[in-house]
Amino acid sequence: MSARRGGLYVGGFAVEEGIDVLLQALELYPGARVGIVTAGASAAELRGRMQRCAYLVVPGLSYDAEPHALVLAFAEAVPVIASRLPLFAELVEPGRNGLLFDPGSASQLARRLAWAEAFPEKMRQMGECAQADYRARFVAHWNWRRLYGERRRQARLHP
Repeated sequence: MSARRGGLYVGGFAVEEGIDVLLQALELYPGARVGIVTAGASAAELRGRMQRCAYLVVPGLSYDAEPHALVLAFAEAVPVIASRLPLFAELVEPGRNGLLFDPGSASQLARRLAWAEAFPEKMRQMGECAQADYRARFVAHWNWRRLYGERRRQARLHP
């Protein structure tokens, strides 16, 4: 498996999605490589691109933002660099499964991108934590069924 490289932005070109902030950050730190996947991409294409990137960039400015791409990134062991909106701040723990920056701050985003490019091993470790968080938060029903089945089996063995 080849090493993951660069970042990925998933979304459209509306101002509330933060694309302007991302473009400004890329001007401030041109060393970052961030690919763009628009909303019209197929699920297979999105998953494939997610598996090849080192981090996901979520520069959203809107409180209505849906964390679908963020959850998919966590599932694929990809850390997230997101704006510090309440929805994202609830899921992203800075330094553990991603990085946060103030909404609308291109300079802070540029610093996070530079850090991510400078420390790929730390980003890979954050991706592992992100995947563990995904399993704990979003696959809990599977864990519940497994636990429940084990308790039933134990009850049959030791009446």
